[in-house]
Amino acid sequence: MSTSGSDSNDGSVTSPWRTVQKALDTLIAGQVAYVRAGTYSQNLVMARAGSPLAPITIRNYPRESVILRAGTGQTDNYPLQVETGAAYVRFQGLVFEGATGPSSANVYASGRAHDIELSDCEDRNSKRQGFFSENTTSSIQIIGCYFHDNGGSGPSNRDHNVYVEGRHQLIANSLIANAPNGFGVQIYPSSDHVIVTESTIVGASMGGIVIGSDGWATTNSATLVDNVIAFNGGPGIGTFWGGIVGIGNVATDNVVWGNAGGQLVGDGIAYVANTIVDPLFIDRGNGDFHVQPMSPAIDRAQIGYALRDDLDGTPRPEGLGPDVGSYER
Repeated sequence: MSTSGSDSNDGSVTSPWRTVQKALDTLIAGQVAYVRAGTYSQNLVMARAGSPLAPITIRNYPRESVILRAGTGQTDNYPLQVETGAAYVRFQGLVFEGATGPSSANVYASGRAHDIELSDCEDRNSKRQGFFSENTTSSIQIIGCYFHDNGGSGPSNRDHNVYVEGRHQLIANSLIANAPNGFGVQIYPSSDHVIVTESTIVGASMGGIVIGSDGWATTNSATLVDNVIAFNGGPGIGTFWGGIVGIGNVATDNVVWGNAGGQLVGDGIAYVANTIVDPLFIDRGNGDFHVQPMSPAIDRAQIGYALRDDLDGTPRPEGLGPDVGSYER
């Protein structure tokens, strides 16, 4: 795709399409669409499937910045909706921004969408959620992404950088910062086997991570491991059970500090081997969440949850073991 292309073209490098939606409507298993630099404003919808060995991939052209901005004209405007029919699809190296409306998100996964990957992406400046997945979705992986400054137009405590429901979802190697009207990550009310690992979660007004339930829907078997969760306005990790208390939830080997509502709060979750001490960020005031040489996050992570590279692309581990949080020292 190119901002100077045409959807009547053949989609080649020399004759590119104009819109990303053309690619979403056309690609088949194993194909890759490269998007050239520019800003593309459209409410994108993906409902096509690749296969386990041949996913569909939509990504930025190497070393070029691609912004997918919400379109206009709808009650809720989404840069990207992933719906029933979408499976084995990867979105890589893209910026999502500017969702508007009372129930919007920059990336909204719904219906029976499954096996969706967001990697090396940035998600910013949504009026409501940065990311939202319905409880019918499964196997969505968020890897090496930067979520920040999402929410602020909705009711207090209702806008989150990442709002997860569904089964077998993964958040890894991500920086999740500055949710002005909610939580960094909310896992609620209906989810099963969600993993949040090797991420740094800071600056949310309501708290770092919350898990919970509502009525008969609940959160079971959540694993929160190897994260730095610091300087949030509510609890570092907390629970809210508005219905059935979940089972099998565990938070382990996290570094938690400076959260205004307490560090590890609530029942329905086992807190095991967490470290409550300052992670020693290099420059929190200027948004540098790498850690200093004496940080307690260094060499402390469970290697089984560490991806090959950190958020910067630095190999893990650099020392005796991988570091806790999104950055390897």
